[in-house]
Amino acid sequence: MNTETETGRRRRRRLRLTPVRSIPVEFTGERAGEGPLALGQLDLYTWLSENPDHLYVILCVELPVPAMVSVDEVAEAVAVLIARHESLRTSYLPGEPPCQRVVASGVQLLEVCSLGEGQWGPRDRPAVAGALLRWLRESPDRGRRPVRVAVAVAPDAGERVIACAAAFSHLAVDQGSIEILKRDFAGLLGDPACRPAGRSNPPGHQPLDQAGLEATPAERRRAEAALDYLREQSRRIPHCLYALPGARPSGEALAVELSSVAAAMAVHRVAARTRASRSSIVLAAICAVVARRANYPELVFPLSSSNRFEPHLVNYVGSLAQSSIATVKVAGRSFDELAGHTWTTVIEASRHGRYDLVKQGAMDELVERDRGLHVPPHDPLFNSLVPESWSALTAGVGFQPEEIEAALALTELRWRPLPVSALPIRFRLNQIDGCLRMDMWSGDAGLVPRAELESVLLAAERLLVAAAHGDVPASRMPALIGLEPLAGIPDRMLIDHCWVDVADVQRLVDDAVAPAVARVFASVDGRPLVAHLTVTDAVYTPEQAHARCMAALARHPTAITPRHYVICRTAPADPADPAAWPAPLATGTGRDESR
Repeated sequence: MNTETETGRRRRRRLRLTPVRSIPVEFTGERAGEGPLALGQLDLYTWLSENPDHLYVILCVELPVPAMVSVDEVAEAVAVLIARHESLRTSYLPGEPPCQRVVASGVQLLEVCSLGEGQWGPRDRPAVAGALLRWLRESPDRGRRPVRVAVAVAPDAGERVIACAAAFSHLAVDQGSIEILKRDFAGLLGDPACRPAGRSNPPGHQPLDQAGLEATPAERRRAEAALDYLREQSRRIPHCLYALPGARPSGEALAVELSSVAAAMAVHRVAARTRASRSSIVLAAICAVVARRANYPELVFPLSSSNRFEPHLVNYVGSLAQSSIATVKVAGRSFDELAGHTWTTVIEASRHGRYDLVKQGAMDELVERDRGLHVPPHDPLFNSLVPESWSALTAGVGFQPEEIEAALALTELRWRPLPVSALPIRFRLNQIDGCLRMDMWSGDAGLVPRAELESVLLAAERLLVAAAHGDVPASRMPALIGLEPLAGIPDRMLIDHCWVDVADVQRLVDDAVAPAVARVFASVDGRPLVAHLTVTDAVYTPEQAHARCMAALARHPTAITPRHYVICRTAPADPADPAAWPAPLATGTGRDESR
């Protein structure tokens, strides 16, 4: 064991990539053009404009190459790929509104890196590809091109390509697009006859075509229906799905990754039994654990829709994905029932995933003001990077429960720091085949610390492994999960689909209306979450009090605003006694009650 480890260390030490040249690759597409952005493109354009340094501005992926392929063959495949898919030769022009411009022809640089001396073969591909991906991420691209492609070659083997990787602008592609590009690239390398002209797969539906289609009356009605669906879900989504009671933000974030061979085997067995998708099975386990721990009978959360339901979008390369909101009802369901329900619920929510981002933003503002909270960011709670395959539904029949139990000894947890995020938690499923690799991110480790992330991931693993033996009744799930609902503290209440600590609301109101004297009560005369406060020059109506509380919400991520405001001229000697406050000057919700 120690000898193998040392050998691996020596191999990593000699794996050095040296950029040696850039090969100009000429491409010629079917057309040039200019036009508006499609809805998915506009969504990404707006998000990336607001977050230019975000982790996902550039998506770096390995492109598949056969064991024996030359740099020239890769260059030919790259030329056809860019000619075939217009998003790979598109630039985006700012304006009101922004637009896209497609060039008909041009030159793409294929960047060539040389490996060190030694024998390099197919067994080295994973390590070489990893190094190539790191090099792409770390080397600057001042031109912000839609795509960069790089290869690593073995100098002692006639510069045979060992690995190939690409860095795509997220404006050009989403995750569904990447899978299509990987498949096309493999096909082009596997069939040299179609590379010179690319006639085997003529250009299909392109982003300019999609933008034109979305301008039709039928598609506009569909986008409006999606907004109606989102409006309904936005009125039920919690402001903060998950945070430890009494926790305070720390300004630090982290992720914990679960690597579990046992969970991978278990997911395959459950998929073979239930015929549900593998990602929905993992999401069902997450929903069961989070609903138990956060004490919700159902989970309402954002997700990402690939928006690839129509036949003309199956092979579409461009940014289609947008957010939607799903409601998964956990209570009373066995695990198999929950997996099936999760799958159908996610599909239904995804069908409402194409809409006008500007209208959605205006709608969210109204919902937030009426509910007195911030609707969570539309970053998905669960993001699966695992392509689904129908053949995978029967792949788990060979795994035996005792094998799965034994594989639990191989489970590992690793953590790493991350940039602070407004989303309390999120999950990313990176791999299922062979080993389940899943990240759980905490937007702020003060609200959801590392130990909590680890306990949730291990609980999801326990539930999946138990489900590998057979369906798990709802009555057994709490014991298998092994986590108690988050302990309550005095004056913690469930209101408007949100768990709220009155102390958090008190801090919010103190911050918002200072220097007024204020006291928040859990209930007064049958009204929940009532704030009594003294009048000031700046705050003398409920509407003003509510506006100031809304403005201060960003500094209080676990709070919501009071449901009712009582404004008095002075405060009593004992502000904690609601009956002691004098007759009010004004009362009300502070919302627009005419709607």
